[in-house]
Amino acid sequence: MSNPFFVWQNKVLKRIDPGTVMCLETQGNYTKIFLSDHTFYMVRSTLSGALKKLPPELFIRIHRSLAANIYFIDDIAKDHLIIGGESIPIGKQYYKTSIRKLNIIE
Repeated sequence: MSNPFFVWQNKVLKRIDPGTVMCLETQGNYTKIFLSDHTFYMVRSTLSGALKKLPPELFIRIHRSLAANIYFIDDIAKDHLIIGGESIPIGKQYYKTSIRKLNIIE
């Protein structure tokens, strides 16, 4: 089990289990953390900074502005993946690295 992390929300630190994070999306110096209960938190951090605080075995960078939790990926194609029924783009330069981090039986 991964250690929880905390985010500031309305002047209170909220505990989040990394296993409940579906994906992260950056918007400038802010990152949206999307959770499995369909809520999200906006934090003042770059995507790279946020990923440094999360378990590297759970998260893969799939685009310059997106990262995904491997446990929530339903399908993967060359140019996108499906998480919770939503299509999320995969950057060309991130595809091979993303595939290498997955446990694939051929």
